[in-house]
Amino acid sequence: MEYNGYNGYRGYNASYEPKRKKQGVGAAVLIACTAMAVVIGLFAGVLLMNSTIRKERAAEVKPAVTAAAEEPAQMPSGETAAATSEPAQAGSVSTGFAYEGQYTRAQIVELCAPSVVGIDAVFETTVSYWGRPQTYEQQGSGSGVILTADGYIATCAHVVDGAKSITVTLNDDVSYPATLVGSDARNDLAIIKIEATDLVPTVLGDSDMLTVGEDVIAIGNPLGELRGTATGGIISAVKRSITVEGTDMQLIQTDAAISPGNSGGGLFNASGKLIGIVNAKVSDSNAEGLGFAIPVNSVVKEINDLLNFGYVTGRAYLGVYTQNVTLTNDFGFFSYGGTRCVQITDVVKGGPAEAAGLKAGDLILEIDGKTVSSNDVLSDLIASYNAGDSATLTVRRDGNRTEIRVTFAEYVPTEP
Repeated sequence: MEYNGYNGYRGYNASYEPKRKKQGVGAAVLIACTAMAVVIGLFAGVLLMNSTIRKERAAEVKPAVTAAAEEPAQMPSGETAAATSEPAQAGSVSTGFAYEGQYTRAQIVELCAPSVVGIDAVFETTVSYWGRPQTYEQQGSGSGVILTADGYIATCAHVVDGAKSITVTLNDDVSYPATLVGSDARNDLAIIKIEATDLVPTVLGDSDMLTVGEDVIAIGNPLGELRGTATGGIISAVKRSITVEGTDMQLIQTDAAISPGNSGGGLFNASGKLIGIVNAKVSDSNAEGLGFAIPVNSVVKEINDLLNFGYVTGRAYLGVYTQNVTLTNDFGFFSYGGTRCVQITDVVKGGPAEAAGLKAGDLILEIDGKTVSSNDVLSDLIASYNAGDSATLTVRRDGNRTEIRVTFAEYVPTEP
C-alpha cells in the first residue's frame, strides 16, 4: 500500500468524524435553545418595560393636552395654535392653514376680495376757448373697501371729491350709484354710501403692530378695468413720511404692485385684516415697487366721524380766505422778491377771525412764532390745533406789525 501521510491522516480523521458530528449537533441544539430562551426573555422584558413607560408617559401627557385645549399655546406672531389636528375654519375661507388666523395668499384673497369694490366717477371740467367756457366730462376710477353690511364704503378723497356721479361695482359685478357722505382731504380719506344690504364688510386690523418684512396683499381696481386684482408683497417701511398732493403724510410703504386705480383699495395682512388704504405710488420710471397706504389706526377716528357726522370733528377753523403774496421792503406786495406771507382777502362773518378783529387786507406773517409763507403752510399750521385752542397771529396792517389772539372754532362744512 502506498503511503501517503496526508491521505492516511485524512483516513484517520475520516474514520473518527461521524462520532464528533453527533456530539457537535447535540451541543449546537442545546446552545440554540438556550439562546432562544434568553432572547424571548429579553423581548418579554422589553415589552413589559415599554408598556410601563407608555403608561407613565400617558399619565404625564394627558394633563398637558387638556391644558392646551383649555388655553391655546401662544405663537410668536400672536396667533393661537390649532387645538386639534383637523384644519381650522374661518367663515367661508377654505381649510388648510396651519394656525388660526394665518392664511395662505389664496385664502386671504378669498376672504377679502368680496369686501373690495371698484369705483367709477364722472367729473365735470370747464375750460375757456377764446373767452367762451366749455364744459366736458372726464372719467376717473379707483377702489374702495366696504365698512358696513348696509353699504358704507371707504375710499380716497382724491378718487371721489368733486365728482358729478359715482358708481360702485361689487365683487359679484353688481353696480350701484353712490353718494358722498363726507371727505377729509388732510388724510386723503372719503366715505361713500350705496343702497345695498348683506354686503361683506372688512375687518380692521392693527396697523401699529406691523413690522418690516411682513407679508401683505393689495386688492383693488388697477387701471379702472381690472377690478379684484390682487398683488402680493411685504411691508417695506412703516410710518414713511412723504408728501402726497402737497400734504405731508405718514404712510405704510409696500412693494406690492400698485397702479392707477388702486387708490382706495385695501392692503391686508396675513390674517386677512385691513391694515391700510392704498393711496399713492412713486411713478418715477427709475423706481419700482414703491407703493403707499394710509395706516388704518391713524384714521379710525376720521372714519367714524365721517360715518356719523359727514365731517371730521374737532378740527380747528379760523374763518378767512387768503392769497399768497410777497412783500418788498416790508410794505408792498405782488413783487418777485422779499418776504412771502399770506393776505386775508375776506373774513367769514361770525367766525373766530372776525371775533378776534382780523380784517380783509391783513397780512398774516406768523402763528405762535412760526412763519406763514403760503396758504399751504397756513393750513398746515392751523391743522396742528384743535377746536377751542388759542394762538397768537402776527399780522401787518397798514404797515404796522401787531399781534392778535385768536380762539379757533370747530370746522363744520356747509356741504358734505
